[in-house]
Amino acid sequence: MQSIIWLVDRLNLVLTYLIGLLLAVMTFAVLTQVLVRFVLTAAGVNISAAWTEEVARYVLIWIVFLGAGIGCRRRQLISLEFVVRWLPPLPGQGLVHAGLLLCLGFFGLLISVGLAFMELGAVETSPVMQIPKAWVYAAMPAGASLMILNTAVLIAETLLQRRDIRTVADAAEGVE
Repeated sequence: MQSIIWLVDRLNLVLTYLIGLLLAVMTFAVLTQVLVRFVLTAAGVNISAAWTEEVARYVLIWIVFLGAGIGCRRRQLISLEFVVRWLPPLPGQGLVHAGLLLCLGFFGLLISVGLAFMELGAVETSPVMQIPKAWVYAAMPAGASLMILNTAVLIAETLLQRRDIRTVADAAEGVE
């Protein structure tokens, strides 16, 4: 099991660098859009860079879904913690595990819906760049698959190491 945890953590590291690269691409697209729309127009140069809006939007979609997948590994997604932290250890941890099992079901639903969107996107293209929308819609099942993988590894790791799952996010941030 430790080797699977290690592999998932390495995958997440690679994806973190990929997200950084995607963030740089999005930043470049937005900066180009601002320069073309405001700076060059103010200078009397009227050119169009319609691709920048699509690139920024589609890259942001991928960043969100990949980042959510990585966030599941350390329980760093937004949640209300005051009830589970107020409860004694056993019921509090049980409630967190129950919530994570519900999340796994929801992530499975996201995969199903994302695959259906991809089928529609196979015949639909983006307005400016003319790329198949299936590439954009693929972010949902890819991200949801990562969410399932990382949530399952989180649950397995905390059970195997007998750690309090409620403090995983604190340990990731160095708060413990």
